[in-house]
Amino acid sequence: MIRIAKKEEAKQVAPLIMQAIDEIALMLTGTNTFEQALPIIESYVASDCNRLSYQNCIVKERVGKIAGVAIGYFIKDLPILDAEMVEIIKVNSGNSMVVVEKEAEDTDYYIDTVSVNSDYQGAGIGTELLKGLIDYAIKIGANRITLNVDQTKPAVRRLYERIGFEFEKERLIAGHTYDYLVYKKENSIKKEYKAAEV
Repeated sequence: MIRIAKKEEAKQVAPLIMQAIDEIALMLTGTNTFEQALPIIESYVASDCNRLSYQNCIVKERVGKIAGVAIGYFIKDLPILDAEMVEIIKVNSGNSMVVVEKEAEDTDYYIDTVSVNSDYQGAGIGTELLKGLIDYAIKIGANRITLNVDQTKPAVRRLYERIGFEFEKERLIAGHTYDYLVYKKENSIKKEYKAAEV
């Protein structure tokens, strides 16, 4: 079953986020180690107002365990969603001039993270989560849905392209080059999958 995450699932969701975003977790927490970053990422998930908030997460549950997570939000909401995060980064990094990199265009609904627990990889859960988040985004008014894919992961890019994403440009985030892919609402008319219930 795919559904919106619950606040009390932050301990299960945070490691999945860390698995997907890797070193970006250090940037988003102002820390130097993954051990320092994990409890902060967990607090972001439990927050009511954060880009990584449970309210922006859909999850796939299997036998009472979170098997995967997908996170998305409207980029235009980031000034509000990132306020708490920016303050935490300032304190942890000692840098009062913190700016969180923009990963998408202001008009986009941005898919931040898709991550599947290693126990469930290869079972189509990532695809199911991605399709569920696209359907959810369209339901709440998104016309353009975007994501970034690491250029060193061509198989992942092919998965996104099969679903209907198209390459638009390259984007530099945290010193790494990503392919910026776009899914337009009109692509949903052509989709060949059953809409997920979220």
